[in-house]
Amino acid sequence: MTERNFAPGDILIACDNVLPIPIGYMGHSALVADSQFLVEATDELPFIRKVPISDFLRVHPIHVQFRPVSKELGERVAYCALDYLKTYQENLQQGKNEPVYSVSSSSPLYDPWTGIYCSKLIWLAYYYGAQITFRNDFFLFSPEDLYQNLLERDEFQLIYQHPKFTFKLDT
Repeated sequence: MTERNFAPGDILIACDNVLPIPIGYMGHSALVADSQFLVEATDELPFIRKVPISDFLRVHPIHVQFRPVSKELGERVAYCALDYLKTYQENLQQGKNEPVYSVSSSSPLYDPWTGIYCSKLIWLAYYYGAQITFRNDFFLFSPEDLYQNLLERDEFQLIYQHPKFTFKLDT
């Protein structure tokens, strides 16, 4: 792969995850915080974390990268995600594990504290950081939903797509 750059607000979406499920059926997504780090929600403690972008690329080589057309919008969204991470870390220090990792429809997308998962983190950052509401077509706002939304919106440009990237189900 040629050298790529990353900017605040970029969205990385993989069509796989760490579970032993074939490519294209589940996914993972993360939000770029700066040129070196991203913020993601996972099913392991800490549920929300800031990690090197290289970690995502190593684990999920089959992925896409979208960038908001507006640099300012991307910076606001990254700030929102980092602020959310900071509040989560403060909660942990106070003995409150909020939010917990939860892939459940009982936690509305706009509610940041009753449950979190990877693509919900991105939905929240764009909703609260840039007043952008991504459409959710089924049960959960999945990485596949995020991918379809970004393809359809003029506010985003596709920076990179691995040739084998695909989703086999409309989730």
